[in-house]
Amino acid sequence: MPADLAPIEELAPTALRGHPAPEQFLDHLRAAIETWESAIADLDAGGTAADALQRVLGAFDMDTTFAAPTRDALEMARLDVSTTAHRFLVLLIPIRRDLARGDHRAVAQLRKAVSLEKKTQSRWRGPDGRSAAMVDRDLELEEVRISAKTMLDQATEIADRFARWRAGS
Repeated sequence: MPADLAPIEELAPTALRGHPAPEQFLDHLRAAIETWESAIADLDAGGTAADALQRVLGAFDMDTTFAAPTRDALEMARLDVSTTAHRFLVLLIPIRRDLARGDHRAVAQLRKAVSLEKKTQSRWRGPDGRSAAMVDRDLELEEVRISAKTMLDQATEIADRFARWRAGS
């Protein structure tokens, strides 16, 4: 998921002063990181995978905020009358896509853990079957922690670089 911020870093942040998109992106990114970190902390404290899944589902989905402005920016770029704000929104597309891909990978693993968690509670399984399902669930949760940690490290790096760019340094 290593997103390339170089094209955005070439834009002058002063040209985007007053435009809400950079601040919205950074706020949404930090909120998604915080949501995932708290969900993982709850899992570590003994929370259920189902609760964690409900919390993180769509954490990195920024389509509601950026869909219409990005569509407009793509149209302006196609017409070759784009402003810096339009170029910024177009350059965010691959970054948002990479963040969503990393999120979907971890969410898919978490869904599998939820499925295994349900099997541990099945009345139709014997004690050995429930124990085996618990072991499988714990292994899957460990995979979730690893993939989420990797995704969060990369998302944090993006947020830090983006914040430095916004600050102008």
